[in-house]
Amino acid sequence: MSDRTAYDIGPLAASWARSLRARNLSANTQRIYARATKDLREFLLAYEPEDADARPVPTDLEGRHGIHREHIEVHITRLRERTSPGNAHQHFRSLKTFFNWLVDEEEMDRSPMRTMKAPELPEVEVPIIPDDALKKLLQACKGTGFQERRDTAIVMMFLDTGARLSELTERTQDKLDLDLMVLHVLGKGGRERPAPFGRATAMAMDRYLRAAGKYLGRQLEPSDPLWFSVKRRQAMTVWGVGTMIERRCQQAGIPHVHPHQFRHTFAHLWKVNGGNEDALMRIMGWRSRQMLSRYGASAGEERARQQHRDLSPGDRLK
Repeated sequence: MSDRTAYDIGPLAASWARSLRARNLSANTQRIYARATKDLREFLLAYEPEDADARPVPTDLEGRHGIHREHIEVHITRLRERTSPGNAHQHFRSLKTFFNWLVDEEEMDRSPMRTMKAPELPEVEVPIIPDDALKKLLQACKGTGFQERRDTAIVMMFLDTGARLSELTERTQDKLDLDLMVLHVLGKGGRERPAPFGRATAMAMDRYLRAAGKYLGRQLEPSDPLWFSVKRRQAMTVWGVGTMIERRCQQAGIPHVHPHQFRHTFAHLWKVNGGNEDALMRIMGWRSRQMLSRYGASAGEERARQQHRDLSPGDRLK
């Protein structure tokens, strides 16, 4: 065990968190960044060199005894081995932003991550939700009570908007326009965008809002949360929505559905039905066209077979 006191990045991480709040970044982005600095802090405080030639415990922020690239590399490697490549990649991006902020704030002269490359992120195919599973899920939510109306509306909004879990959850009533059939969501980078939905979802939302008013015993206000919990009658959290989906999947007798699968399913169905890719990018809040190939990749073969059926030269000659 080293007798050298490791440097504690906690106070600087707290300052960074205040800076993130001042920039009005989404709550989910702030949680991701906070988790990354928390995990790094815990790693550094407990760090012990693996061998005599390894970089010693950092006792300062920078300099000879500061936090170096090697410390970050060991941390990211252990994260990848202990959790997943995706989690390690997310931590890498978050920490790079953190150290760049320290340089901007003149707390450091150079970032220890300035020449580091992000860990390889293997292409993970997220399975889309089969039609029969979606029907069973909606059937499990069926009913006329407040909870049934709410859960049906949430599932329909996921299916119809392709919104992320945090985007759909952390909204207030004034962000919803039932007449224009659009929900204004706050995406990555604090960018708000309109997420349109169809008539069936608008009807489900209208039924839910009427049920919510009766359940609360008052008229809904523009500043009210979009989704209310059953017991506390307060805003549903990201965890609460995820738990609801899991519970409804169990009731429906289908495999667990992660909320992000709705987003991939939306992109897949959009492509299957010949939707415009530029429009899809706007709806999903993407700035890079690379995302077009990543989303719905798990159903790429199915789309290829369907297009072949539609465009088969042999069939056209019959």
